[in-house]
Amino acid sequence: MAELVLKNGGIVIATLRKPEVLSDLKAQYPGDRLLVLKLDVTRPHEIVDTFAKAKEAFGRIDVVFNNAGYSVLAEVEGTPEEQARAMFDVNFWGATNVSREAVKFFREVNKPTGGRLINVSSIVGLKVAPALGYYTATKHGE
Repeated sequence: MAELVLKNGGIVIATLRKPEVLSDLKAQYPGDRLLVLKLDVTRPHEIVDTFAKAKEAFGRIDVVFNNAGYSVLAEVEGTPEEQARAMFDVNFWGATNVSREAVKFFREVNKPTGGRLINVSSIVGLKVAPALGYYTATKHGE
């Protein structure tokens, strides 16, 4: 998504746990078009800090593309609780906390125009798949 927006002349604030992954993309675009920030969505303070840095850099955010997530392929009874909880922290709470901060930003910073929040989820939020019980539960809550 970031590459598509950049290729079409837009500005991107790309967030990820390992910003170095985007070093090639970062080398292709100037800082006034691409800002890459470290963000772990399981850390609410990092979410707040990221929105503050975006405001400082660009003054507003028009679209938040909420995409963090992963799955563990295992039977419910075979999934260690700490793995299931970690998945909920990313897929449910991470998405929830980013969404909350995005809506707050749209209301307080972008007023009166707001912004667009796009949450990427999964079909398993509607239809269960084998060996994805906890993942499905994280997606039903979004």
